[in-house]
Amino acid sequence: MRAALIACVLPLFAPAEAAAQNDACGRFSWAMGREIDLFDEPLPTLESSLSLPKEGVFALVLKPMADVIYPVTPGRGRDGNYGGYVIIESVPAGRYQIALSDDAWVDAVQDYALLATLAPDRARGCAGVRRSVQVDVKGDALTIEISGARVPRINVAVLRIWPFEWKW
Repeated sequence: MRAALIACVLPLFAPAEAAAQNDACGRFSWAMGREIDLFDEPLPTLESSLSLPKEGVFALVLKPMADVIYPVTPGRGRDGNYGGYVIIESVPAGRYQIALSDDAWVDAVQDYALLATLAPDRARGCAGVRRSVQVDVKGDALTIEISGARVPRINVAVLRIWPFEWKW
């Protein structure tokens, strides 16, 4: 009898959990107020300090922070266990969203200088995305530096934000 009661009550909590996740995802400055499959596995996996030909979604294998030699000293996040970086060889100029699957600090670097981060977001209740920032890129190579991570592997998305609005 008790098992049947629990089986009947549990489905009632699923909508509340989904609503809480949508609220957390809606706090991000980009349109994440929907089910997120940004980091669907399997993802291409890179070792730290390697390069990619273009932006996209990938997994980055991090190193202990003491073993990472960053092109530019990270702005923050030096207190974590893991870090690393990846070089994206060519990106068109524009605004990009950088999202991480776990809590860590992210910096974008061009011409050996940290780029200003816009709209930094952090959501604990949003499945799949823990931190997100936007950066304005002038084109050419872009270095993404991760620091202060508590995990040895992190999923990273570097996606262009298109500069147009839909007019209906």
